Amino acid sequence: MTRISRTSFRVAGALLTGAVLCGTAACTASKGTSADGSGPEGFHAAPVAAVQKAVNKGARLNSASYRLSGKVPGQGSVEGKVSFSLRPRVADMRMKASVGGKAHEFSVRLVGGSMYLGGSSVTAAGMDGKHWIRFAMKTKGADALGGMQQQADQDPAAQASLLPQSKDIKKVGTETVDGVRTTHYAGTVDVAELLGRQAPKSAMDAARRKKAIEQYGQLGVRKLRLDMWIGPDDRTVKFRERAQAAQGPLDLTIRFFGVNKPVTVQAPPASDTVDLAQKLKESGIPPRTS
Repeated sequence: MTRISRTSFRVAGALLTGAVLCGTAACTASKGTSADGSGPEGFHAAPVAAVQKAVNKGARLNSASYRLSGKVPGQGSVEGKVSFSLRPRVADMRMKASVGGKAHEFSVRLVGGSMYLGGSSVTAAGMDGKHWIRFAMKTKGADALGGMQQQADQDPAAQASLLPQSKDIKKVGTETVDGVRTTHYAGTVDVAELLGRQAPKSAMDAARRKKAIEQYGQLGVRKLRLDMWIGPDDRTVKFRERAQAAQGPLDLTIRFFGVNKPVTVQAPPASDTVDLAQKLKESGIPPRTS
């Protein structure tokens, strides 16, 4: 009988959280403030406008690649490389984590409405020699998934809109990042305050914005520090988020190294894949779908 490690799921879920929550946020569409970037009363107009312009330009990106590093609450240090495309929706995430002094490596692929987790000898050891676990993106249930489905359904556009809504947003200065001259902007947002604040005119759907903020709340985040480094042509070069969560510090940084380049992701061979829905069925646990 194939045994799927709950520890493996928890670690991989944390990695996926970082990749989706932080990574794509800096380069995805946002309507968090008005079109002119003015923002609510009390905002610093120039930094808000500059950040909003970069976020809006990111809305035209269909694909991107970046490197991710930092700390995930309750899981330790993580680093990895991610490439994704929105149309078609595919992603290739190759991650490493250091948890309790032990190193873990995982790969996550999103292809055709399915998520594939694995790609390591550690995974294969508990699955009759097969290296990948497959489950449908709409599948819920299966406690061992550790919330990966919910993380995969994050709304990066809503998350990116939070920095322009910061009351203390400011221009930090100019810095060179990976050989690119950038302008560094930073700000802090109060998660509970954002949840109680009415979305400004022409904002994204209120339900989407509320869901994104609630996801930070579920991590126990109260104050969220966001930094963005903007390079030539209003392009986001680097993005960082920091917070104290219930299970420890959240500190993730991404550095972009490719935008709007073709991203091709292939599903692992069926012969090397365990289908989670089938295993649940064999165990008498029917999967729930949204």
